[in-house]
Amino acid sequence: MIRRAGSAGTTALALLVLSCALAAGEAAGQVVNPHHSVVPPRAPAPASPALPAPATAAPATPIVAAPPKPVVHRPRPAPKEPPPPVGPLPDVKLTLEAPTPKGSWTMRVTNTGTIPVRLVADARLLTLDVTVRGGSKALRCELPADMRPSDDTERPLVLPPGRSYVEHFEPRLFCFGPRLFDALAQGSIVVGHLGWPNGNRAHSPYEVASIPGVEPELAPLKELISPPIGLPDESSPAMTDPIPARPEDPDPVKLDLYGVPAIDAQSSTGININVSLHNAGKRAVVTRFRPETLRFNVTGPSGVTDCRWVLNPVAPMPEFFTTIPPGGTTDLGVLLDAYCSDRVFHHPGLLVVRPELDTHAASGADIGLRTFDGRVVSTRVTVVRLHQGLKPPKLEHPQLEPLPAPPGAPVPEAPAAPSAPPAPPPTLPIRSQHRH
Repeated sequence: MIRRAGSAGTTALALLVLSCALAAGEAAGQVVNPHHSVVPPRAPAPASPALPAPATAAPATPIVAAPPKPVVHRPRPAPKEPPPPVGPLPDVKLTLEAPTPKGSWTMRVTNTGTIPVRLVADARLLTLDVTVRGGSKALRCELPADMRPSDDTERPLVLPPGRSYVEHFEPRLFCFGPRLFDALAQGSIVVGHLGWPNGNRAHSPYEVASIPGVEPELAPLKELISPPIGLPDESSPAMTDPIPARPEDPDPVKLDLYGVPAIDAQSSTGININVSLHNAGKRAVVTRFRPETLRFNVTGPSGVTDCRWVLNPVAPMPEFFTTIPPGGTTDLGVLLDAYCSDRVFHHPGLLVVRPELDTHAASGADIGLRTFDGRVVSTRVTVVRLHQGLKPPKLEHPQLEPLPAPPGAPVPEAPAAPSAPPAPPPTLPIRSQHRH
């Protein structure tokens, strides 16, 4: 009995020791095998190096084919113009004739040499240098670019030896505007240039050139220069009808009518003329100053035309009349094409417009008004430069100046005027018959 108890106690003691050892091993991190001695802990496996994260692939850029380069068709370079011939200069002279400062002038080109030449016979190529009396610098007058020929192909003319070309022109077409109008006065000096004075002298166009096949070959000229001329005086006749004074009125009416000095018009449409009526008297004047009492005398390429309002003045009404105080001025703007027919504007050029006021048929006596009933003609004109006419320009071939008749030659008679047609036979009057 004692041995069994001893063996049982021994077993219990061994189990107690073993459990204490297990507890101590767990606290020290060691693994205790109950069937073996204490086993040291395993060393931890070395950590494998971290692999880099795969890079995120960038979105693929679509490949776009480059557009084809445009084919540029470059113009072939123009063949170089041959240099002008080197030879003697043509003996051609330009002269100007100005009988009045403002009016028709004459351009004359004469071949004083012995060789025929080719001439661009066109007064539109003129340039005028005007130096006023006492001035030191010349004023240049020329047409605008759209009224000048651009080349030498429009009006060529063969100018034989000893022959001349003559053309008439209006200087105010070149010297346009109030300042240049005033320069065309007595004592001014004018020098003319015909051709292309500012062009390259080594290239065409040329004002005077040789004729192909004619020897000797002459050197071309870009321009002809005239000798200077002085402008004469010009008297301005009075254009106003005298206004008779009434017996009971010792202070007569003194009215002055005038328009703007110059109008530069591209076409005939919308040419607005502003007409002013000035009272130079000492008392107020009542008159009918309206479009129906105005008219215009127009001188231009188509001749002289009297332009009037299409309708006669209607019956008077008080609001139709204007009272102009002493020293006062009233203005009225009208369109020129409302008075003139299309014939006036057929061709480009200079239109000299003179306004008139005629109130003979527009009196206010019927409504008890004491009005001015008469006619006033402007002493100052309005100059209109018309760039483009209603009709296409005519390309007329220039002609040589006719040769003077030899001494003693009979003067050709003028053609007889056509005889008047026979008068129609008399007709019997026809009486109207009325039925009762």
